[in-house]
Amino acid sequence: MKLSKKSISVLSFTIGACVFVSTAFADMALGSGYDRLKNSVKNTSAQMEKGLNNYTVEALFTLKDNDQTFLQASTFNKIDNEKQASENSTKTQYSNGETTTNYSYSDQKLSIWKSGTDDKYYVTEYPDDIDRGSGNRFDNPFNEKGAPEVEKIVDALVGNLKDYVQVEERPEGGRVYSGSLSEAQVPAVVNAVSSFGIKQMISDQSRMDRNSKLPEIDSDIFVKKVSGTAVENKAGLLENLTGDVILSGKDKSGVQHDLSLNVVLKLSDIGNTKITKPDLTGANVEKVSQSGGFSSKYAGKYKNNIIIEKDGKFVKIGERILEITSVENNKVTGKYYETVKPGFEAEYPDKYNFTFEYNPSNSKPMSFFTYTNAKGEQENGQLHPSGSGKIYLDLNIEILDNNSYRSNTSHQHFDGEFSRVFEE
Repeated sequence: MKLSKKSISVLSFTIGACVFVSTAFADMALGSGYDRLKNSVKNTSAQMEKGLNNYTVEALFTLKDNDQTFLQASTFNKIDNEKQASENSTKTQYSNGETTTNYSYSDQKLSIWKSGTDDKYYVTEYPDDIDRGSGNRFDNPFNEKGAPEVEKIVDALVGNLKDYVQVEERPEGGRVYSGSLSEAQVPAVVNAVSSFGIKQMISDQSRMDRNSKLPEIDSDIFVKKVSGTAVENKAGLLENLTGDVILSGKDKSGVQHDLSLNVVLKLSDIGNTKITKPDLTGANVEKVSQSGGFSSKYAGKYKNNIIIEKDGKFVKIGERILEITSVENNKVTGKYYETVKPGFEAEYPDKYNFTFEYNPSNSKPMSFFTYTNAKGEQENGQLHPSGSGKIYLDLNIEILDNNSYRSNTSHQHFDGEFSRVFEE
């Protein structure tokens, strides 16, 4: 499953905001039904990874500033563990009316990817001798490194807030967990952590996305309200989860803002989810070989423009340059760097500059290269041909398992498609 870079930027911020205030939500939502709900969460995660043959997961994130929708992001994911197939669609709507979508399909034989910004399907077919592994399409977060320690921290933080939850037995079986915390009930430690976390995330978001309209709240930040529900079916699986968090604070001008985040998660069609490989007859299709599809003809310089919106206009403030220095024995070597025009340094402070060696292999389902980002951190990247005289570069890749990855690139409106430079 692979999400668009811009969607990842938005979702990362949205989910990140939820994480920093989730102490209050977790304390409230778990409440007196703490052990039962925690066991239900664990059981649901374990079943999604290996127990359920197939199912559908839907998620909707809505972020508002003073009741005005800032963004809304949705994802619709079908997973078939038995057939080792998955299908994912995402859609993100922004306050300026812009909408981005993308789609992916994957099974043991091929993967298909399409971004809403590109009217083309990229298809990778896998030879029979490639071991794609058992490749669970969902990874249980409770099996991740450090999960037990996180669980202990949450356990310790629950404290006396257990009493704020209501647990109701459903006539048809299962339970409903619900509750809410008002401003006065939120512990001071949660407000302190939230204040620091939100200011940091807003700063990071503004740095990564210079066109972000998110208000820069920097004072008097507190959790105004937290509420949520969780519905468990008679099989002990959580079918619906909803959460609402309202954060209040003032921007540098002293204007009061209420940032509200609504999260809805739904697990459905258990045992009845059907995944069908898309029919690409007549569609614009480009096949991407697992070996990368590179040859010596791709050696050369490629560019695209760094563009921002300023004073109601689009302004070019610099360039991204990708140079393929050689392609030999299926190894691609090159360098990537960014230039910014004088006077625009503040608009684009973290310029990337690195060299790389990319060795795509037929013996592996996925290939990546490593590079050092502007902060000196090691990250994963990938590139492949993208039409005549074009190359697509993907950065900040998170490897999920043997079969899937996602791009977390939100680096200052990063554009991954580069065109060949024929004349300087």
